[in-house]
This record gives sequence, C-alpha cells and structure tokens, in this order.
Amino acid sequence: MPRTSKPADVRSAEILNAAAGLFRQHGVGAVSIDQIAREAGIAKGTFYLHFQSMRDLLARMAEATVTAMAENVERVIATSESSPYETLVLALAALKAVEADHAPLAQALDHPDNVDLQERANVALVLKVGPLLASVIERGCKTGDFAVEDPLSTIQFILAGQAFLLGNPRFGWSQDEHGVRLMATLRLTERALGARPGSLVSAFLAVLAGAAPGSAEAGSLQS
Repeated sequence: MPRTSKPADVRSAEILNAAAGLFRQHGVGAVSIDQIAREAGIAKGTFYLHFQSMRDLLARMAEATVTAMAENVERVIATSESSPYETLVLALAALKAVEADHAPLAQALDHPDNVDLQERANVALVLKVGPLLASVIERGCKTGDFAVEDPLSTIQFILAGQAFLLGNPRFGWSQDEHGVRLMATLRLTERALGARPGSLVSAFLAVLAGAAPGSAEAGSLQS
C-alpha cells in the first residue's frame, strides 16, 4: 500500500511529542535527532522537513509550552467559581503545573547557548498569560479583593520578574531558598495588587496542600 502523507502540522506535532517523551526519559543533552526520528517513526530527512535543527525544535517546543500554559490558565479561569484572589492563585498553580511537566525543556533553555530562546519564551509568557490574569484582577477590583490602577501592566511586571528570579536555575537556589523567594513574591504581589495581607499566601499554600482555597484548613496552613 502507498504510504499516507500526513499534514505538516500533524507530523510536526508528532515529532514534538516524540522529542518531549525522550527528553523526559533521558534529558535533552542525551537525545539525538536520530533518536527523535526513530521514536516518531520517520526518516531523519523527514525531521529536517519540519525543523532546521535541534535548536529550532527547542524553540518550537518552547512556543508550544507557553501556548499550553495559556490554555491551562484560561481553562482554570473560565471554570473557577472561587473569589478573584483564589482564582488568581489557581491560575498561577495551573501555570506551574505545565512548567513542571516540561522541566527538561526548562533545563535545556538554561544552557548558555539557548539564553535567547529562554528570553523569547518568557516574553511570550508575559504577552499571552498576562492579559488572562489581568482579567481576574480587574474582576477583583470590582469585588474589592484588589485595588490596582493598571492590572495588565502590574501583572506583566510581576510575571517577568518571577520568571527571571524563580525560573532561572543559574541563581542556584536551594529548595528552601526558592521557597522563601516564592513567598516573598506572593507578598509583594499582594501589595502591588492591593490585596488583603496574607490572602494570596494562604490561598497558594492551600492549593499546594490540596485543600480548597479559603477553607478552614487553608487558614491553618499559614499559621
């Protein structure tokens, strides 16, 4: 039977999925284009019909990851029945869930040769996710949960800052040091958004512990 040719976007997605699976198993540095081609069930030449190089594949994967983050955040916001500040924390947790699932990619972007790719991914994150979070903040300004003059610019500034400080392994933070800076970021965010002191911290800790934000259990986690 003649071989069926797949649409370019379908084939590209299959190659990206094959690469992602190998990266999770072995790490980006240990995976070759030959391995990706075998995993995707294609010839090596077919790889080059869709991607110029491994670097090009990483760039496209970073774009796809940011898109997945935005879609995850949008889905959480659309389905949340919680208060604005609780919804904001749930959206940030959804963002981090996608990020954790793509940890090997983050490690690859941390390589000195890929600094520009990391910056492009962070810019895309701020531009795509910022407006989604700003919509929650705007709603919170109407309910009294937040009080900020420019929700979009404020949250974009926060996203850019945390992406660099918390998402850059070159700082070499220990787990405890990272946690301290995460809590500091949440407290700074509370002040920037005019939120009630402790509201974002308690809601975030509740999400981490699997409790419903705003519940009695959540309040006990902060104390």
